[in-house]
Amino acid sequence: MLKLLKYIILLVLVQSTLFSQFGKNIVQYDQFNWHYIQTDHFDIYYYNPGKQQAEFVAHYAEEAYQKIKNLIGWGLNKRSDIIIYNSHNDFQQTNVIPFYMEEGIGGVTELMKNRMVIPYDGSLKEFKHVIYHELVHVFINDGFYGGSFMNMLKNNNVSIPLWMNEGLAEYLADDWNTNSDMWLRDLAINYESMPAIPYLNGYLAYRGGQSVWKFITSKWGEEIIAEIFSNIKYKRDLNKGLEKSLGISIKELSSQWHQHLKRRYWPDIENREDIKDIARQLTNHVELHNSYNIAPSISPSGEQIAMYSNKDGEMAIYLISSQDGEFLSKIAMGQVSSEFEELHILKPGITWSPDGEQLAFAVKSGNSDALVIIDVKNPKNRKLKKFDVEGIFRPSWNPINNKIAFIGYNNFSMSLLSSKRSFKPFEEINFSPLNKIVKPGFK
Repeated sequence: MLKLLKYIILLVLVQSTLFSQFGKNIVQYDQFNWHYIQTDHFDIYYYNPGKQQAEFVAHYAEEAYQKIKNLIGWGLNKRSDIIIYNSHNDFQQTNVIPFYMEEGIGGVTELMKNRMVIPYDGSLKEFKHVIYHELVHVFINDGFYGGSFMNMLKNNNVSIPLWMNEGLAEYLADDWNTNSDMWLRDLAINYESMPAIPYLNGYLAYRGGQSVWKFITSKWGEEIIAEIFSNIKYKRDLNKGLEKSLGISIKELSSQWHQHLKRRYWPDIENREDIKDIARQLTNHVELHNSYNIAPSISPSGEQIAMYSNKDGEMAIYLISSQDGEFLSKIAMGQVSSEFEELHILKPGITWSPDGEQLAFAVKSGNSDALVIIDVKNPKNRKLKKFDVEGIFRPSWNPINNKIAFIGYNNFSMSLLSSKRSFKPFEEINFSPLNKIVKPGFK
């Protein structure tokens, strides 16, 4: 009866996820001709021209395997598949996962067959990070859930909470950095009460969970990671396993972690100026009932600001007054048509023409990215151009020579691209690579 109830609960969770994706179809634009290479522990699938991506993954997946195995206390019971896409736009066509891969999903590990699915998105550093991160999930799925969805249903396994799973993946994937530091400083200084560890959900499961693991290993050493998971398995209870390993309850661990954050960040109140004392706030997400008001770009005259916001639900680009933050007009909305599927909010960039009459920004449009130039006074008057590159991000309009530079990449190299801009149709625009990163090689 308990197993049946567990199956029903999991089925409801899966259905809930499916319904939350209603209207976001997985559109198949391309047909991929798959190949694979093998390492000691992985079968790595790629399509042309993705051989170099596969070799990169082969190198770092095996490196990550040894690191994770040593720290977590077990190896994989069988070979694991890694499926690579050459861009995020291609990744969104995957049928390995039955959900639309929205912008910001850098990779995913599915439980049905315990496979990693990852896109290359132009950054070698982020690509390596995702390999390490997702491989931690492969280990957790294999060690606790039997490596498949059916084995998870058959066995009464302990559920590893999000903060522990995602936090460990972030801890093992990269060193502590300024981005994580920013999130935890904000949590410690600006929250009226810091959440207890079991309530680290959403993005705080990643950043907060990473901080918890950093605190645990700094106090008990990295060997405690394997001991914690071993005791959770033995006790078949998360809290009992933690308490046996650390000698304190999860409640006391939360208290000690909070004290650690206070000692680390509260001196900043004395040492730094409060932003409210030196600046005037123009937007308030509480009053707007939204979560994003980001990447502002002020007009040449200084009177208006273009920015991304989801104040009406879906993400859009708005113009607001630089004097009082009043929303003046909506320039473009994402996720409502194939022309503007996504607005690249995680690599945002809005740039003004020198005369302040036009804006340029990048979007996902159909099966590729595109550069958009749009009239500020008449947003319906817009031009959209696609180039032979996998991604387009962060355009910048040169006020002197009337060119637009943007970040783009092709296959396994990153380029800074420049578009010669005139007030003629887009057929007049051309671009040439200005700078390239050297391609990595492996012994």
